[in-house]
Amino acid sequence: EEVTESDDEDNLSSVLHQRAKMPWRACGKYLSAAGILLLPLLVLSQLLKHTVMVAIDYCLACWTSDAISVKMELKLKNCSDCEVCNTSHSPYSKVFSILCCLGIVLCLVTSIAVEWTGLKVTKKLHSSLLNKIILAPMRFFETTPLGSILNRFSADCNTIDQHIPATLECLSRSTLLCVSALAVISYVTPMFLIALVPLAIMCYFIQKYFRVASRDLQQLDDSTQLPLLSHFSETVEGLTTIRAFRYEAKFRQKLLEYTDSNNIASLFLTAANRWLEEYIGACVVLIAAVTSITSCLYSKLSSGLVGLGLTYALMVSNYLNWMVRNLADMEIQLGAVKRINGLLKTEAENYEGLL
Repeated sequence: EEVTESDDEDNLSSVLHQRAKMPWRACGKYLSAAGILLLPLLVLSQLLKHTVMVAIDYCLACWTSDAISVKMELKLKNCSDCEVCNTSHSPYSKVFSILCCLGIVLCLVTSIAVEWTGLKVTKKLHSSLLNKIILAPMRFFETTPLGSILNRFSADCNTIDQHIPATLECLSRSTLLCVSALAVISYVTPMFLIALVPLAIMCYFIQKYFRVASRDLQQLDDSTQLPLLSHFSETVEGLTTIRAFRYEAKFRQKLLEYTDSNNIASLFLTAANRWLEEYIGACVVLIAAVTSITSCLYSKLSSGLVGLGLTYALMVSNYLNWMVRNLADMEIQLGAVKRINGLLKTEAENYEGLL
């Protein structure tokens, strides 16, 4: 019995270790199917877009600081010269307009690159899977259920076609926004770098355990939503039969039970997401606020840069929350690539004809 219990504990620990790991092979298979040209275009467009977004915010901060300093000088000199004020604002307005136009173009290029990548990956994986299934030996069809093959062509291909590109764009956007926010805070207040290392270590361990719990809660939410929708549709279709047998109370009670089960899963998922957002966000905002106020008092930091650093600190929690949630979604959706990749390893029969 002791040996059996130890084996069960080893199996459980190995299962938990596998659940905590990201499917990097499936991710590499998806990205390699995008091709040599699309992948650098996707990465470069994302980097340029977020660089321009940070530059727009930095330009606004410098513009605000300069405008406040000019007004203070005019007030001290008892002068109300409008021409001086207008000439000081003209360079900032031109730079701001150029950066905004460039940001709009880069947003369009990024969206096109993401959709194009998803379309190319889907077509390549679908054609490869179709060729493998057509040339598969007969023992493959005798040992593999037909529903499993149909799910690979329907549900998994639909996930790769529609869900993975959108999740990939959201994941890259939230990750780069979080990194750019931390970079801006570190640039505005270099003292923030002292607390960044322990904060990064803490975030790593928190997301490592939170990602597994978030993925399980999301799967529980999806699994409890399906019986609710099925019961509701069956009740609507058989409403006359239910009224004839006077089973309204029974079906109403069943519907309430399914609704409660789904609400419990949704409540735990929402509470977990809010916990991550508030816990990490409070730490980042506290450290950024203390360092900004200290730098402003002792090194005469401009008010615009202080406001920029605090604004990014307030947004880090939201970015980090979406990054972890998108990472959990991506981990679930990459299971479709993993299952299709498993079928692509099927040995084909020797066939010399043309497809």
